[in-house]
Amino acid sequence: MRAIVALLVAATSFSIVQTSQPSAAEAQVAPTAAGRSAIYGGGPFYQDGQAVMNVLRSSGFTTVILWSIHVHDNGDLYYNDHLVVSNGQYVGDSGWPARLRTLKQAPTSVNRIEVSVGAWGTPDWEAIDNLITRDGTGSGTILYRNFLALKNATGADAINNDDESHYDVDSTVTFARMANAMGYRNFTLAPYTAVSYWQGVKNGLGGLVDRVYLQAYAGGSGNNPATWTQSLGMPVDPGLWSKNGSGCSAGNSPAQVESRMRSWKSSAGIPGGFMWLYDDIKKCSSSGTAADYARAINTATTS
Repeated sequence: MRAIVALLVAATSFSIVQTSQPSAAEAQVAPTAAGRSAIYGGGPFYQDGQAVMNVLRSSGFTTVILWSIHVHDNGDLYYNDHLVVSNGQYVGDSGWPARLRTLKQAPTSVNRIEVSVGAWGTPDWEAIDNLITRDGTGSGTILYRNFLALKNATGADAINNDDESHYDVDSTVTFARMANAMGYRNFTLAPYTAVSYWQGVKNGLGGLVDRVYLQAYAGGSGNNPATWTQSLGMPVDPGLWSKNGSGCSAGNSPAQVESRMRSWKSSAGIPGGFMWLYDDIKKCSSSGTAADYARAINTATTS
């Protein structure tokens, strides 16, 4: 995502701000949410142990997006600054796959996991293009073997495309078809600009693209979901940035999120929405918990 990558990815791609345990309210697992709501998260989703999984399960969010997978020139896959897949094998934290599997274990609101590839200022999609050009996408290639190992480790249902620099339609479509062949059911888009690229990808993949997470903050703050819906030929799920920054004075409160989502539901018929970013929600929990933000999206888009 464009929003804070320039500040944080260059250093550690989201370091952990604190490691507090969930509150009693958060620890009480909620029933399955009625809406469609997604949350992006960085370091805490990997490093905060089972506590963060329990928070997500009880939050009301239906989709968890692991942000972000970085592809190196040799095909190695990093989750932010942690090497997780190399030479076709999962080599990350041995406990992470088991923790991720609990996300969908009842009682839980989570029914979908996505792995997001790319970010502002990172050459991940350039590396993918180069690897495809060099090796192709056969089952013996390092790109195929590594993304299969990633799927097996994370249990991801979809790959989320957060390309913010390369914008090459042909290599993206080729990669998405490879991913689908190995078991990723869907391919989702996370645009904030370059509409012609996203149109090309959507047209090339058809129904394989089942969601569009439109960035409506930072570089995408002027985006109109209705316009993007028309351009891409499908409804979009817009996203907002939670409370963040010094003193948690920037960004949106849960009440503001609900208001914006209600407006977009009326003007663009949005089917759901997403929040950026769990790392900041955790840091600014006094301004709203994950459950508060999920409730705001689910309430606004289902009522």
